Amino acid sequence: MTHLILVAPPRSGASLLAACLQQDPRWSSTPLSNADIDHRLGARVENNGLSSHRWASSTLTPRERDDLTDLAQRSTDFAVDWNPRLSLRVGAMAEALPDATFVVVARPTVPTIASLMQAWSSQRFVSVPDLPEWWGDQWSFPLIPGWKDLIGEPAGRICTRQWAAIAEALVTDLSALPRDRWVVASYEGLVADPESEVRRLAAATGTQWEAELPDPLPVTATVVTPPSHATWHASWSEIEPALDDDRAVMDAYTQLLTSARPDLTWTHEDAGKGEDPGFEVLTSLGTQFQSSATDTMARILDLAASSLVITTYKSGHVILGRSQGDKLNTEFMALPRPMGVAASGSRLAIGTDDAIASFTRHSGVAASVPTPVPSDAPFIHRAIVKTGDIAIHDMAYDGDGELIFVNTLFSCLCRQDVNYSFAPIWRPSWISGLADEDRCHLNGLAMVDGQPKYVTALAQTDTRHGWREMRGTGGVIVDIDTDEVIAEGLSMPHSPRWHDGRLWVLESGRGELNTVDHRTGRVETIATLPGFTRGLSFIGPYALVGLSQVRESVFQSLPITQTRDERNCGVWLVDTRTGSIDGWLKFEGVVQEIFEVAVLPFRWPVIVEDASVSRDAFVLADDVLRDVMIDSDGSGTT
Repeated sequence: MTHLILVAPPRSGASLLAACLQQDPRWSSTPLSNADIDHRLGARVENNGLSSHRWASSTLTPRERDDLTDLAQRSTDFAVDWNPRLSLRVGAMAEALPDATFVVVARPTVPTIASLMQAWSSQRFVSVPDLPEWWGDQWSFPLIPGWKDLIGEPAGRICTRQWAAIAEALVTDLSALPRDRWVVASYEGLVADPESEVRRLAAATGTQWEAELPDPLPVTATVVTPPSHATWHASWSEIEPALDDDRAVMDAYTQLLTSARPDLTWTHEDAGKGEDPGFEVLTSLGTQFQSSATDTMARILDLAASSLVITTYKSGHVILGRSQGDKLNTEFMALPRPMGVAASGSRLAIGTDDAIASFTRHSGVAASVPTPVPSDAPFIHRAIVKTGDIAIHDMAYDGDGELIFVNTLFSCLCRQDVNYSFAPIWRPSWISGLADEDRCHLNGLAMVDGQPKYVTALAQTDTRHGWREMRGTGGVIVDIDTDEVIAEGLSMPHSPRWHDGRLWVLESGRGELNTVDHRTGRVETIATLPGFTRGLSFIGPYALVGLSQVRESVFQSLPITQTRDERNCGVWLVDTRTGSIDGWLKFEGVVQEIFEVAVLPFRWPVIVEDASVSRDAFVLADDVLRDVMIDSDGSGTT
């Protein structure tokens, strides 16, 4: 049996490496990767006097050592294990598993600690709930020796000490092992060239790895965690004061790693002090706005071969966000009060002030559209269906290709019908009839299996603008199949979405990204963001959340206006697994609010505004194209 045990301080990239190795289906994990390993061995932290999760070889009983060996052998011929606690137990593991090889995953210190801080704040990695005497965020990741000395300390100090305690344990345990029992893998090498790094590791350990990683790595897999310069630059002021106390450990850890990997050149001292903020400010030609974005935004779109459509109704623009190298390109197009967006296949629809504008992708005109990058999705304006000023909010195409939209003015869900302003298909049970009075501010729509399923409203009111008196506390989510209110008491809910088997919603009045248990109504906060949250889409495990600035004169009763000094406008990138903010796209100038953020499965979409292009472009059905005559010069018809 070939057995690799990955060790490193948490957030160093060990889970990324494990996922890469397991792209080869022969590689799997053993029960050592499970979080309940302490329980299974009967060596729970409580039995250790709540001192720590550390095991030295001398602390294991013969029975526990035998149990450990037995657990490790419950796998195929190729095993790879990762569990943050294993990094505090190398000595015991090495004795019980004499054939195992330890792989240290190296990542620069400051980004790792910054990521630890984000993960702690998410409270999704709690390892010792209700730790006696501890207060503040519950203890996350391995419990380290001397944890009581950190009671009441700031997050930067706690996470820096946790990193250092684990690094110190690794230095102690690995230094006592024969040199051929451990190797070093580079997180940065893994991100830059994953296949080369994995194959280098396989060669260094004498193991077999015969798969090929897709290029780029699929964003929907757990193997993609783009490094976020914005996160660790923002955390530097909290981390820097804590570094000096653990500098000796950092130096020893660096020396240990570089003795095995001389090509590792990063240092602890310079990691957070660079002048480069990791983003570039771009100015749009002809539009009074500026956009700036972290490099992670461009990277995530590039990896997903996708782009963004963003609507901002007050400034009257649709914004396309696209990856151009390592930068994010933004292009604005004027459209009267754009709000909801629906996309399906070659179709794109945008709700405006009094109509629905429809566009069709027509690749044949790409050569006629001047762009810095060849367009794989030129959209031509095909139709305008007048609805009247009904305040269209969320929109979506259903499984039959019908366009469904939220009619906020008349408090109902509608289907587009070219013969009428709208065709109602559902309204809340508390709404007594259709009236152009915006009675409950119905606004959001979530589709499940191609059908409308959940909606959001700001209150259960049936009078003209009745929701305004309850806008910060009366929000609800409704299951339209049963007319049941599944969650209530929300602060201005918007943008419900069904993703990865879960119901998501933005609680705008609190600036939150939340999940909702559709059976119990329980709301769980995944991330709290610096702005009024509205507009939500997903790329794999990453949420793209629209943020708007808030005017106190309009929303003075909302929690966000009472608790947040910083409120931004743009799109924030959130890792839904940790709640960490991994990047952002900010707008300044005339753009102060966002309504919708939608993902298009194209790298470089354009909305064709040049009338001369659309005038000479003829979109025909395939069977008709067979009868199109070719011009004498061979050019044919566009």
